[in-house]
Order: sequence, then structure tokens, then C-alpha cells
Amino acid sequence: MKSLDTSLQGQFLAFIHQYTTLHGRAPAEAEMERFFHLRAPKVHQMILTLEQCGLITRTPGVARSIRLNLSPEDLPPLKEDSATATISLPPAHRANGQQSTVAEAALVRFGRIQLEDLFVYYHQNSLDDSEFMPLLDTLIESFSRAGLSGMAVMELRMHACELYHRCYLDAEPESTFEASMEVMFTYLPEPARTRWRLWL
Repeated sequence: MKSLDTSLQGQFLAFIHQYTTLHGRAPAEAEMERFFHLRAPKVHQMILTLEQCGLITRTPGVARSIRLNLSPEDLPPLKEDSATATISLPPAHRANGQQSTVAEAALVRFGRIQLEDLFVYYHQNSLDDSEFMPLLDTLIESFSRAGLSGMAVMELRMHACELYHRCYLDAEPESTFEASMEVMFTYLPEPARTRWRLWL
């Protein structure tokens, strides 16, 4: 297996690892396009290059089948500005189990993208709030379980609340943010409702 040749290769591998850790499945190429601000052909070429280098394996004809051939310890930290980041190997060590500020900022950015995608799905599929809110809570909690700090998780919750309020304004144009939140929170079970109210 070859070593990482470019910083961008390292960032793709770090992104694949973080995404798989959070979601239990590999990312789609479209999600990598969005995170790295790259066009589809460039992302696809990177996946082919990583596969040719022996850094990943894929199952032909199976979506989201990317598997890393490196251990997580051999991966660089995910950077916020991944398209232009310089990666130094070996990866930076975590202090007291906390992720570096740069890696945490990248995860928050990734979380915001995931939330926005979930709200697009919610809008396009006209999900009932009683179905949608548990999905939203589960997504944010997955970032908490992945080691994101409490402040960063709170930032993701706030972003989700802002997105919900925008959607709610479509139905109730005169609604205040607080009124939207009251409606939103009624669809959360009590333990989750308490977590969400902490930032208010």
C-alpha cells in the first residue's frame, strides 16, 4: 500500500472515516463534492486514485461501499478548509480526548451540511414533524457521540432550530422564533427536549 501522496488525499480519507463513524455507512460522492467544494469528475477521479493506491476498496456496482485500508490512527485530522489544507503526517494527537480546534471546526461544518441536507429531504418528502424530529435529534446526537464538544453540538442544534424556523415560516409567516421552537420541541421526547432547551 502506498503512503498518502497529497494533502487532499489525506483529507478525503479523513472525511470518509468521519462520515462512516457518524453514519455507519460510507459517504456518497455527492456528499464529498459538497464538503470539498469540488465538481463531480474531480471527486470521482480522487476515489479512483485512492483505490488504485490501495488506500480504499470498493465493491463494484454497490453504492456507499468504500472501505478504508488504513487504521484511524494513520489518518490526518479533518481540516475545515479541506480543499486547500496542508496535512502533516502522522496525525496530530488529541489532548485529553478532545479533538483539535481545526478538526472540530471541520466536523461542525460537516454537521451543518448534513442538517441542511436533512431539511431538504424533510421539505421534499413532506415528512410529518413527529417523524422528522427524532431523525434530527439522532443526527445531532451522533456528532455528540463522535466526540464533538458540548459547545459545538449546541451550535449544530441552534443551526437546526434556525432551519426549522425558516420552514415553519412557510406555513405560519407571522410566527416568532420562540413560537416555532415551542412547536418544534413538542415533537421531541422529554429527555431530548431538555437537551434542546439548554441553549435557550
